Amino acid sequence: MSARTAGTVLCLIMIAALPTVVADDSKTRTWMDATGVFSVEAELVEFANGKVRLKRKDGKILTVDYDRLSSADQQFLRSRDKKSEGDGPRTALVSQLSGKPQELTRDDGTPAGKKSFPRGIASSFEAPAKGYYITSVRIHGGRYGQSQPPKEDFHISLCDKDFKLIADFEIPYSKFARGNPKWVALRIKPTEVPPEFVVCLNFNPTSTKGVFVSHDQEGKSLVGLPGKRAGSFTGGDWMIRVSVDQRKAEN
Repeated sequence: MSARTAGTVLCLIMIAALPTVVADDSKTRTWMDATGVFSVEAELVEFANGKVRLKRKDGKILTVDYDRLSSADQQFLRSRDKKSEGDGPRTALVSQLSGKPQELTRDDGTPAGKKSFPRGIASSFEAPAKGYYITSVRIHGGRYGQSQPPKEDFHISLCDKDFKLIADFEIPYSKFARGNPKWVALRIKPTEVPPEFVVCLNFNPTSTKGVFVSHDQEGKSLVGLPGKRAGSFTGGDWMIRVSVDQRKAEN
Protein backbone atom coordinates (compact mmCIF):
# COMPACT_ATOMS: atom_id res chain seq x y z
CA MET A 1 0.00 0.00 0.00
CA SER A 2 1.41 3.40 -0.97
CA ALA A 3 2.22 6.12 1.55
CA ARG A 4 -0.63 8.25 0.17
CA THR A 5 -3.09 5.36 0.47
CA ALA A 6 -1.94 4.49 3.97
CA GLY A 7 -2.26 8.09 5.09
CA THR A 8 -5.76 8.43 3.72
CA VAL A 9 -6.89 5.11 5.17
CA LEU A 10 -5.72 6.27 8.57
CA CYS A 11 -7.90 9.36 8.14
CA LEU A 12 -10.92 7.15 7.44
CA ILE A 13 -10.22 4.54 10.10
CA MET A 14 -9.76 5.09 13.82
CA ILE A 15 -6.95 3.04 15.33
CA ALA A 16 -8.17 1.36 18.50
CA ALA A 17 -5.98 1.18 21.60
CA LEU A 18 -5.60 -2.59 21.59
CA PRO A 19 -2.58 -4.87 22.08
CA THR A 20 -0.42 -5.53 19.03
CA VAL A 21 -0.56 -9.13 17.80
CA VAL A 22 0.75 -10.92 14.72
CA ALA A 23 -1.79 -11.49 11.93
CA ASP A 24 -2.37 -14.92 10.41
CA ASP A 25 -1.55 -14.54 6.69
CA SER A 26 -3.96 -17.36 5.80
CA LYS A 27 -6.89 -15.21 6.99
CA THR A 28 -5.70 -11.92 5.53
CA ARG A 29 -7.69 -10.34 2.69
CA THR A 30 -7.82 -7.02 0.88
CA TRP A 31 -10.40 -4.61 2.31
CA MET A 32 -11.53 -1.61 0.26
CA ASP A 33 -13.49 1.52 1.10
CA ALA A 34 -16.78 2.47 -0.59
CA THR A 35 -15.03 4.78 -3.07
CA GLY A 36 -12.91 1.92 -4.42
CA VAL A 37 -9.77 4.04 -4.09
CA PHE A 38 -8.29 3.04 -0.74
CA SER A 39 -7.48 -0.46 0.48
CA VAL A 40 -5.67 -2.30 3.25
CA GLU A 41 -4.45 -5.88 3.76
CA ALA A 42 -5.90 -7.12 7.04
CA GLU A 43 -7.55 -9.97 8.93
CA LEU A 44 -11.08 -9.68 10.32
CA VAL A 45 -11.11 -9.59 14.12
CA GLU A 46 -14.73 -8.75 14.89
CA PHE A 47 -17.92 -7.41 13.30
CA ALA A 48 -20.51 -6.09 15.76
CA ASN A 49 -22.80 -3.08 16.24
CA GLY A 50 -21.95 -1.66 12.82
CA LYS A 51 -18.20 -1.62 13.53
CA VAL A 52 -15.57 -3.77 11.82
CA ARG A 53 -12.27 -4.44 13.58
CA LEU A 54 -9.37 -5.38 11.32
CA LYS A 55 -5.84 -6.53 12.12
CA ARG A 56 -3.12 -5.46 9.71
CA LYS A 57 -0.09 -7.63 8.93
CA ASP A 58 2.01 -5.46 11.25
CA GLY A 59 -0.38 -6.26 14.10
CA LYS A 60 -2.10 -2.87 14.29
CA ILE A 61 -5.84 -3.03 15.03
CA LEU A 62 -8.10 -0.77 12.95
CA THR A 63 -11.78 0.00 13.47
CA VAL A 64 -13.98 1.13 10.58
CA ASP A 65 -17.70 1.73 10.11
CA TYR A 66 -19.45 -1.07 8.21
CA ASP A 67 -21.07 1.39 5.78
CA ARG A 68 -17.68 2.90 4.85
CA LEU A 69 -16.60 -0.41 3.30
CA SER A 70 -17.13 -1.50 -0.31
CA SER A 71 -20.27 -3.43 -1.24
CA ALA A 72 -18.13 -6.56 -1.79
CA ASP A 73 -16.71 -6.32 1.74
CA GLN A 74 -20.19 -5.72 3.17
CA GLN A 75 -21.43 -8.84 1.38
CA PHE A 76 -18.48 -10.84 2.75
CA LEU A 77 -19.42 -9.77 6.27
CA ARG A 78 -23.10 -10.58 5.77
CA SER A 79 -22.23 -14.04 4.42
CA ARG A 80 -19.86 -14.70 7.31
CA ASP A 81 -22.46 -13.52 9.83
CA LYS A 82 -25.04 -15.81 8.28
CA LYS A 83 -22.70 -18.83 8.46
CA SER A 84 -22.02 -18.13 12.13
CA GLU A 85 -25.69 -18.68 12.89
CA GLY A 86 -25.25 -22.46 12.51
CA ASP A 87 -28.14 -23.96 10.58
CA GLY A 88 -29.29 -20.52 9.46
CA PRO A 89 -32.87 -19.27 9.10
CA ARG A 90 -35.78 -21.62 8.58
CA THR A 91 -36.92 -21.60 4.95
CA ALA A 92 -39.66 -23.27 2.91
CA LEU A 93 -40.50 -24.15 -0.67
CA VAL A 94 -43.29 -22.18 -2.34
CA SER A 95 -45.16 -25.46 -2.78
CA GLN A 96 -45.12 -25.95 1.00
CA LEU A 97 -47.01 -22.70 1.65
CA SER A 98 -50.76 -22.12 1.74
CA GLY A 99 -50.80 -19.89 -1.34
CA LYS A 100 -52.85 -17.31 0.58
CA PRO A 101 -50.29 -14.60 1.42
CA GLN A 102 -51.03 -11.53 3.49
CA GLU A 103 -49.47 -8.19 2.58
CA LEU A 104 -48.11 -6.13 5.46
CA THR A 105 -47.85 -2.38 4.99
CA ARG A 106 -47.23 0.82 6.92
CA ASP A 107 -47.81 3.40 4.16
CA ASP A 108 -51.14 4.91 3.07
CA GLY A 109 -50.55 4.27 -0.64
CA THR A 110 -50.04 7.91 -1.64
CA PRO A 111 -46.44 8.96 -2.41
CA ALA A 112 -45.47 12.38 -1.04
CA GLY A 113 -41.75 12.31 -1.83
CA LYS A 114 -38.78 10.08 -2.58
CA LYS A 115 -35.33 9.58 -1.07
CA SER A 116 -32.08 7.68 -1.53
CA PHE A 117 -29.97 6.97 1.55
CA PRO A 118 -26.43 5.52 1.58
CA ARG A 119 -27.05 4.47 5.18
CA GLY A 120 -29.83 2.13 4.07
CA ILE A 121 -33.62 2.33 3.96
CA ALA A 122 -35.51 0.19 6.46
CA SER A 123 -39.06 -0.54 7.55
CA SER A 124 -40.34 -2.55 10.52
CA PHE A 125 -43.23 -5.02 10.50
CA GLU A 126 -45.11 -7.37 12.81
CA ALA A 127 -45.95 -10.91 11.75
CA PRO A 128 -49.67 -11.85 11.99
CA ALA A 129 -48.74 -14.85 14.14
CA LYS A 130 -45.96 -17.34 14.73
CA GLY A 131 -44.82 -19.46 11.80
CA TYR A 132 -45.11 -16.95 8.95
CA TYR A 133 -42.64 -16.76 6.06
CA ILE A 134 -41.73 -13.67 4.07
CA THR A 135 -42.19 -14.46 0.36
CA SER A 136 -41.89 -11.14 -1.48
CA VAL A 137 -41.16 -7.45 -1.07
CA ARG A 138 -42.89 -4.64 -2.97
CA ILE A 139 -41.07 -1.34 -3.29
CA HIS A 140 -42.39 1.90 -4.79
CA GLY A 141 -39.21 3.18 -6.38
CA GLY A 142 -37.44 4.34 -9.50
CA ARG A 143 -33.83 4.06 -10.59
CA TYR A 144 -31.71 7.13 -11.33
CA GLY A 145 -28.39 7.52 -13.12
CA GLN A 146 -27.30 6.01 -16.43
CA SER A 147 -29.90 4.74 -18.90
CA GLN A 148 -28.55 1.20 -18.53
CA PRO A 149 -28.82 -0.35 -15.05
CA PRO A 150 -25.60 -1.07 -13.15
CA LYS A 151 -24.30 -4.59 -13.67
CA GLU A 152 -24.56 -5.37 -9.99
CA ASP A 153 -27.05 -6.48 -7.38
CA PHE A 154 -28.63 -4.59 -4.54
CA HIS A 155 -29.56 -6.23 -1.25
CA ILE A 156 -32.78 -6.89 0.60
CA SER A 157 -31.91 -7.92 4.15
CA LEU A 158 -34.28 -9.54 6.62
CA CYS A 159 -33.35 -8.61 10.20
CA ASP A 160 -34.83 -8.99 13.64
CA LYS A 161 -36.12 -5.90 15.45
CA ASP A 162 -32.57 -5.12 16.65
CA PHE A 163 -31.18 -5.17 13.09
CA LYS A 164 -29.45 -8.52 13.54
CA LEU A 165 -29.23 -10.20 10.14
CA ILE A 166 -31.49 -13.21 9.51
CA ALA A 167 -31.16 -13.56 5.73
CA ASP A 168 -29.82 -11.56 2.80
CA PHE A 169 -31.17 -11.60 -0.76
CA GLU A 170 -29.33 -10.29 -3.83
CA ILE A 171 -31.57 -8.69 -6.46
CA PRO A 172 -30.46 -7.38 -9.89
CA TYR A 173 -30.52 -3.60 -10.26
CA SER A 174 -32.29 -4.16 -13.59
CA LYS A 175 -35.53 -4.91 -11.72
CA PHE A 176 -36.01 -1.15 -11.40
CA ALA A 177 -36.71 0.96 -14.47
CA ARG A 178 -35.07 4.36 -14.75
CA GLY A 179 -37.48 7.23 -14.15
CA ASN A 180 -40.53 7.91 -12.02
CA PRO A 181 -41.15 5.55 -9.10
CA LYS A 182 -43.62 2.71 -9.48
CA TRP A 183 -44.42 -0.49 -7.63
CA VAL A 184 -41.89 -3.28 -8.18
CA ALA A 185 -42.62 -6.74 -6.77
CA LEU A 186 -39.59 -8.86 -5.86
CA ARG A 187 -39.91 -12.52 -4.94
CA ILE A 188 -37.46 -13.91 -2.40
CA LYS A 189 -36.84 -17.33 -0.89
CA PRO A 190 -39.58 -17.97 1.70
CA THR A 191 -37.91 -17.37 5.07
CA GLU A 192 -39.50 -17.55 8.49
CA VAL A 193 -39.83 -14.20 10.25
CA PRO A 194 -39.82 -13.45 13.99
CA PRO A 195 -42.82 -11.69 15.60
CA GLU A 196 -41.18 -8.31 14.91
CA PHE A 197 -38.80 -7.86 12.01
CA VAL A 198 -37.12 -5.26 9.83
CA VAL A 199 -36.55 -5.22 6.07
CA CYS A 200 -33.47 -3.22 4.98
CA LEU A 201 -32.71 -2.05 1.45
CA ASN A 202 -29.10 -1.43 0.44
CA PHE A 203 -28.68 0.00 -3.06
CA ASN A 204 -25.09 1.13 -2.37
CA PRO A 205 -26.07 4.47 -3.97
CA THR A 206 -23.78 7.13 -5.37
CA SER A 207 -24.46 10.45 -7.08
CA THR A 208 -24.72 8.64 -10.42
CA LYS A 209 -26.59 5.43 -9.54
CA GLY A 210 -29.20 4.33 -7.07
CA VAL A 211 -32.93 3.97 -6.47
CA PHE A 212 -35.28 6.62 -5.11
CA VAL A 213 -37.77 4.99 -2.72
CA SER A 214 -41.09 6.76 -2.18
CA HIS A 215 -42.58 7.69 1.18
CA ASP A 216 -46.03 8.92 2.17
CA GLN A 217 -46.92 12.16 3.95
CA GLU A 218 -47.09 11.07 7.58
CA GLY A 219 -45.47 8.47 9.78
CA LYS A 220 -42.02 7.46 10.92
CA SER A 221 -39.68 4.96 9.30
CA LEU A 222 -36.14 3.75 9.81
CA VAL A 223 -32.71 4.26 8.29
CA GLY A 224 -30.12 1.53 8.70
CA LEU A 225 -28.41 -1.64 7.53
CA PRO A 226 -27.82 -5.06 9.12
CA GLY A 227 -25.80 -4.68 12.28
CA LYS A 228 -26.39 -0.95 12.50
CA ARG A 229 -29.55 1.07 12.97
CA ALA A 230 -28.59 4.55 11.79
CA GLY A 231 -31.71 6.35 13.02
CA SER A 232 -35.23 7.34 12.09
CA PHE A 233 -36.76 8.96 9.03
CA THR A 234 -39.54 11.34 10.08
CA GLY A 235 -40.68 12.41 6.61
CA GLY A 236 -43.27 9.63 6.37
CA ASP A 237 -43.55 5.87 6.00
CA TRP A 238 -41.43 4.22 3.32
CA MET A 239 -43.57 2.66 0.63
CA ILE A 240 -42.23 -0.82 1.26
CA ARG A 241 -44.62 -3.74 1.64
CA VAL A 242 -43.97 -7.39 2.38
CA SER A 243 -46.03 -10.51 1.77
CA VAL A 244 -46.03 -13.34 4.30
CA ASP A 245 -47.57 -16.80 4.15
CA GLN A 246 -47.97 -19.88 6.34
CA ARG A 247 -47.19 -23.50 5.65
CA LYS A 248 -50.02 -25.68 4.39
CA ALA A 249 -51.99 -27.44 7.07
CA GLU A 250 -50.83 -31.02 7.49
CA ASN A 251 -53.45 -33.67 6.69
